[in-house]
Amino acid sequence: MEHDPSSPNEVPPVATAPGGGHSDDSLSRAAAAAWQEGRYRDAAAAYRDLLARDPRLVDARLGLARALEAADQPEAAVAALGEAIDMAPDQTEYLVVRGAILGRLRRFPEAEADLRRVLKLHPAHAPALHELGLLFLKKGLAAPAAEMFQRSLSLQPDRPAAYLHLGEALNRAGDLPGAASALQRALQLEPSSRQALNTLARVLDRMGRPDEAEALYRKAQDIET
Repeated sequence: MEHDPSSPNEVPPVATAPGGGHSDDSLSRAAAAAWQEGRYRDAAAAYRDLLARDPRLVDARLGLARALEAADQPEAAVAALGEAIDMAPDQTEYLVVRGAILGRLRRFPEAEADLRRVLKLHPAHAPALHELGLLFLKKGLAAPAAEMFQRSLSLQPDRPAAYLHLGEALNRAGDLPGAASALQRALQLEPSSRQALNTLARVLDRMGRPDEAEALYRKAQDIET
């Protein structure tokens, strides 16, 4: 799946300071290696060391938050991002990632406030629109969610995750042809997406096309094995 800025599975980039230079390369490599090996607490420790040397490192702060969430410490991730936002109140990356984590914690009013703040600063911010769509999905608001995904895709049209989530939103809203079209586009962009295959199969089942649905279920199962 294409990586969203808020995704806890995204490999954080080499830490950089605003306006240029890279941070300590050995610490950045250690953090990245720990992340890729699933040693999220070690990754968080490495990011903390980077920030002790240079608290301006935006990517290190984002990496710390993602590592903490991946280590099952989402509240610590929120706190770390709160410290970062205190230092840089209008840093949109911090607000989007905190909004996403708050949404996963089901702290919906706080999550929406962060994402709305980004959109007030930058109305055409595709990741914030996408995360707001996910928030609406979690709240059971399928039609507003679909609108957010469509707006996000109008800005960044080749993101399989956005088509996947648009398909899910349209499915829940009862627009089955629209859902099928969005999910087919997601699979064009990422043919091995099990989630898109299974979701499209459910949509086709609802459309009275069980044979096509069964073929997709089998294809998704083959990918899993």
